[in-house]
Formats: sequence, structure tokens, C-alpha cells
Amino acid sequence: MRKVILYIATTLDGYIADEHDGFSFLHEYDSVVEVQQSYEQLMKRIDTIIMGRTTYDVIKALGEWPYATTQSYIVSRSVHPQEQCNVTWITDPVALINQLRTQSGRDIWLVGGAQLMKTFLENDLIDEYQIAIIPKLIGTGKPLFLPHGLQDKLKLNHVERMDDLVLLTYTTIQ
Repeated sequence: MRKVILYIATTLDGYIADEHDGFSFLHEYDSVVEVQQSYEQLMKRIDTIIMGRTTYDVIKALGEWPYATTQSYIVSRSVHPQEQCNVTWITDPVALINQLRTQSGRDIWLVGGAQLMKTFLENDLIDEYQIAIIPKLIGTGKPLFLPHGLQDKLKLNHVERMDDLVLLTYTTIQ
């Protein structure tokens, strides 16, 4: 069965973006070899990406769409016209994941953001968490996890040091 993988970076104080949806605090780690390798390994495992509209807008504003060869689903309250190759707008991510899990294919990358991750948590849709802890404190911004009321136990499968950051890999215990 296809797995849903949350692959994301957070500051040590738990933020995935600053208060303006920016993530410039990540840029100095883009050139770390182990970070690049971990991203490349993820991209070999997946053939589908799902993200929220705000995350899409932030990535799109950076320039050329980096996932043109990967099927991408953008979750929004309203469906938008297709603007990029392999981009589909959806309103119901739970139904989409349930449908994708019945189809053959590789794993699915849950890119973000926080509201979409909350929906996935509440519906028990995340199979693997790959969370890079960035050694920075930014004090405010978009939290990694919004309040969700769940008490899931996870199993730590791997810890990898990459320069000054740490990549933690957990799986959901069934």
C-alpha cells in the first residue's frame, strides 16, 4: 500500500514558516550534501505530492514550478484553474488519499502546510514522519502542528545528523 510521508523542516522552537509564510531560515542548509541526498531519496520514493494552497503559493512565487514531472494535488476551499503541468486542485484531501491508496504507485509526499497536516492527523493518514530539526529559534510563525487533540504514539526508526541539523524518521504505530 502507498504510504503518506510528511517530509518537512521545522525550527527547534517548532515553526515551519515565519509569520509571513517565509522560510528563508532554511536556505543556508540547501547546500548541505546530506540534506540534498535525503531530498533525492524522498523524490525516488514518491510519485505524488499533496500540499495546501498557501504552501503552493509560496513555492510558486519562488519561480519555476519544481515538481512539473510529479503529480501534484493542491488542497483549497475552492477549485482553481490548472496553472501548472501535473497540478490538480482538490477540496477533499481525505477522499483523495483514500482513492490514491487503492491505486498502484509509489508513496505520497505531504508537503504542508499546518492546516492540511492537521486534517491528515485527525484522519490518521500519515504513515511516516521525516522531520528535520533546524537549529534556529525564530520565536513566532506557523507552527509545525496545530492543536489536534490526538495522542498518537510513534516509533523512532532513524536519526541522522546533517551538519548542525537532525533528521528524525518516525512511523505510526498501528
